[in-house]
Amino acid sequence: MVGNVPSNQEGRFVTDLSTSKLASLIGKRHACLEQLLKLGVKQSELIASGEIGTLLRLLSVKNQLVVSLQSIEQQLSPFHEQKPENRQWDSDQQHQECSRQAGECRELLDQVMRLESENEMKMIQRRDQVSRQLQTAQSSASARKAYHAQDSRPQSNHLALNSVTASPSHLDILTGP
Repeated sequence: MVGNVPSNQEGRFVTDLSTSKLASLIGKRHACLEQLLKLGVKQSELIASGEIGTLLRLLSVKNQLVVSLQSIEQQLSPFHEQKPENRQWDSDQQHQECSRQAGECRELLDQVMRLESENEMKMIQRRDQVSRQLQTAQSSASARKAYHAQDSRPQSNHLALNSVTASPSHLDILTGP
């Protein structure tokens, strides 16, 4: 039997390596990569606008797609061991369509990876910008706190120089004692 079910009494498993299965997996991979690309573009927009809450939700969805893509890649793994010329396709059209989608998958994956790298750089720049703003705000708050602390001290430290409290040696000679 095929499709990851026992093939004999020994309980060994056989994987369905049909070209129909391969075409189906390539189609799923293609759809998943298209969604990742669209979400990557949206991620870039959210980074620019600073919508962190929405960005975090989007990243959660992207993570689920990445897990799905990993599962698809694992299912495709046995096909990498096959020689493509030994595959028996149901039709030339099916073979050409699968080949076209496989090529597009490579291009989509390149675009997704490039966009991920760009988004990572944008997030680092955004993080550094926020960090600088927080440092500036902290410095301002510290300075404000220091000024308030100084203003709240008692005023007894000031020296009053008037004729009543001044010592005779500091009196103006012209006015006299």
